[in-house]
Amino acid sequence: MESQQEESAAAAAALDMIKVLEITSESHKGTKESSDDRSEVASGKQTTDWVTDLDEVEEILHYKFKSKKLLEEALTHASFSDQCFSYERLEYVGDSVLNLLFTKEQYFLYPDLPPGPLTRLRSANVDTEKLARVAIKHKLHRYLRHKMPLLEEQIREFSQAILDYPLHSNGLVETPKALADIVEAAIGAVFIDSNFSIDVVWKIFKDLLEPIISQETLKVHPVTELYEVCQKRNLQVKFVDLWKESMAFDVFIDGQFVGRGSHGLKKEIAHNRAARNALNNIGKILSEKDCSH
Repeated sequence: MESQQEESAAAAAALDMIKVLEITSESHKGTKESSDDRSEVASGKQTTDWVTDLDEVEEILHYKFKSKKLLEEALTHASFSDQCFSYERLEYVGDSVLNLLFTKEQYFLYPDLPPGPLTRLRSANVDTEKLARVAIKHKLHRYLRHKMPLLEEQIREFSQAILDYPLHSNGLVETPKALADIVEAAIGAVFIDSNFSIDVVWKIFKDLLEPIISQETLKVHPVTELYEVCQKRNLQVKFVDLWKESMAFDVFIDGQFVGRGSHGLKKEIAHNRAARNALNNIGKILSEKDCSH
């Protein structure tokens, strides 16, 4: 049953890719907007500086756009302009292209790996945090045009938080979605500008996406890991939801308190942090149980 569901999901992804090709082809033909009407960026720089910024992004990507309007669109958040001009459509395209690229790459890289593990491996490489790290590493966020007052501080906090997790936090830090969006939008822009060539896109972005998470470096999600550890030991896990009272979760194993996690904005992160804290403390609990036996 799981295999049939995964095959159905793969077929759906292929159909989505066909739709993307059709939509982007029409969009590329029909778009007539000019960048001349947008004379300022969010930082207050004039058009001449913005042209320089686009040149710098091309240097980061090692790709020269035939249509720089696509790159401009990929770096423009919806908050920046009242006009219907933002990276959202290119992000949609880039998301589909990126999933297809990793599907193709991993299919040949891991010829004996079943669809389930392949899906988890692909997901780890295309999720929001992983792509946001790409934006920070290559400083693409510096070129994002937006009018979101809190974004700069969120980016600073994210940049600091990921220092504790060199590859991936597995849901323990809050990630500004706009960072991942501009990476996907840039992928979409290159895809369209290169006449829909996935080979060109992969050649450009493969190195930018490094370090790519492999089967050896893929980590188990803390909540999943906690349940697996306890299941092997025949231990009962209980999460106590304290979100409404203190934006936190407590974790009990066989009735004994083993960890707590909190987060001021996202319940899911608090839940994940509670699981990680419990895993950090569970060694002592297991040792005590082994001694008692």
